[in-house]
Parts: sequence; C-alpha cells; structure tokens
Amino acid sequence: MSPSSKPTSSSGTIRVRIRRFDPTVDAVPRFEQFEVPAKPLMRIIDVLDCVHEDLQVDIGYRWLCTSKKCGTCAVKVNGTPKLACWDEALPDMTVEPIDNVPVVRDLVTSRAEYQDMLARVSPLLVRKRDYPGFPEPITETQFASTVHLRDCIQCLACQSACPVFAQKDSGFAGPAILVQLSDLAQDPRDDADRADLADRVAQVFKCVSCYECERVCPTEIPIVGEAIEPLKRIARRSGASSGARRARAFWEIARDEGMVNGAKVALRAGKSGLGALALGFRLWRRGKISFASVFGKGGSGSDAVRRAHQASEKRP
Repeated sequence: MSPSSKPTSSSGTIRVRIRRFDPTVDAVPRFEQFEVPAKPLMRIIDVLDCVHEDLQVDIGYRWLCTSKKCGTCAVKVNGTPKLACWDEALPDMTVEPIDNVPVVRDLVTSRAEYQDMLARVSPLLVRKRDYPGFPEPITETQFASTVHLRDCIQCLACQSACPVFAQKDSGFAGPAILVQLSDLAQDPRDDADRADLADRVAQVFKCVSCYECERVCPTEIPIVGEAIEPLKRIARRSGASSGARRARAFWEIARDEGMVNGAKVALRAGKSGLGALALGFRLWRRGKISFASVFGKGGSGSDAVRRAHQASEKRP
C-alpha cells in the first residue's frame, strides 16, 4: 500500500459484512454486519482484527506475514479476490472466503486440494543428468522467461477467479498449479516429462485464456502469457489429449497454409476415416464449412504468417 494513501473513510466508520459459516454446525452461510472506527492507511486485515479483538467476535480468518509474502490471507472483498494484509479497506465492504476452494470456517479455506494437485505434478526438479559441479553454469538468460513466475505467493486468488476451475468436473488443475508447473517445465535443469503432466494431469488445454487470473493476481504475474501459453506450446508437441491434437492441428495448418482454416482443424483434430467424413458432413449441414474452406489455400499475408510460425518454433 502506498504511504500516500488517503484515509479509508471520511465518515470515520467502516461498515463490514462478514460471511459466517462453520460446516460442522451450520446448515447455510449467513452474513453479520459490524462497524469499526476508520483509521488512515487501514487495511482489510486491520478491520478483521478490530472485529475479532475490539468487538470480541470469534470470526475465523487466516494470516501469517502481513507483508504480501505468504499468500494465506486471501479473501473476496465486494466480489473480487484481495490480499487482506495488503489491500486498503473500503468504507463499505462485504468480505467472503475466496471461491472454488472448500471452506473450513468463515473466511478460512482449505489448501488440501491445491497441495494434493501440486504433488501430482512433481513440484521439484527432476534431474537425470550428472550434476555439473559447483557453481553450476546457469545464466540469467536461461531464466529470463520465468523470472515473474517466481513472484507467485500461492494465495490462490487466481483459482478463485478462474471460470474453468469453478466447474468441478472440468479436470482443470487451475492457474496456480500451472504457474508452478511452468516454472519447472522451462527450467533447463529439469528432466521430467512436463509435457505429459501439463497435458494429462493439469489439462492445460482446458484454459480458455480469459485473463481473469491475471486481473486478480496480487503480484501481477502475466500468468497466461508467461506460464500457460509456454506450457501449451510444450504439451502441443507431444500431447495425446484432444486438446493437444486440436492445438497441433491449428498450429500445423496455420504454419503450412499461412491461415487458420477452421474446417481443416476440426477434421484433422477429430476422428479419422468414416468418423472424419461424418464430422465433415455435420459441419457442412450446419453451415460451418464449405468445400472451398476445406480445399482453399492461404491468401494475402500467408507468407508473413508462415515466417512468424517458423520463428516461434525456435522458442523452447
């Protein structure tokens, strides 16, 4: 928070509605409203402390560092994930637990599902080559693409905002997991099959690039551009899932023809033989493709697209 921040409220009072819920005793959540004295530079955590300590209300909330390092204090304020220890309190706030994670009590959420999934993607370096000795020859350039990923404090704000992760049957691991996985996948010392983990376990191709994760990230990590897209590029080359096949077909057709041909992507990424013919007929009957789109070639600008694809293929 900036030292030049203005006082939180001109009226001298902060009104806060806190979502209360203990799944061991409560049937449904409820909201309780409190008023606390406003002070300059007051943070969300300060308001919660006032309710707990001064008003002596036994609310459940979590914090450790109070300095934007541990990520444990994330809550949802007026519908948006925030760090309670860092973001300024508002004159009128509704504070809830972050979405898409189980609630332990009130504002405290469980990190067990996140930690279980993190374990499934092997969150440590896997080294199969002989250690070259100390100091290990590592250059700044080798780690330039992942420098922002190491700013992640695992607060799970991105998981809370992700619309795909919100669908519990999607199988998508969520952006927080993909940040950790991508950091390792782009590490030149790592020898694990991160392509398979990204494709099969984390299901990276379920990401729809809506950028909600980046919008709410308190450390402003470019999650889509520097974590998820590199993972998709790695998984596309050898992945076996339908998402990997579609990405591969999209890439190869754009590379070869200098244009995106939706009909060919659908046919190449789908079934073969009679299955492909049936798919093509359905697409044609619904007006999604024409014979010209199937057999057409790239037009103006195709050569520039091909050159751009050739250049991008040189990236790791």
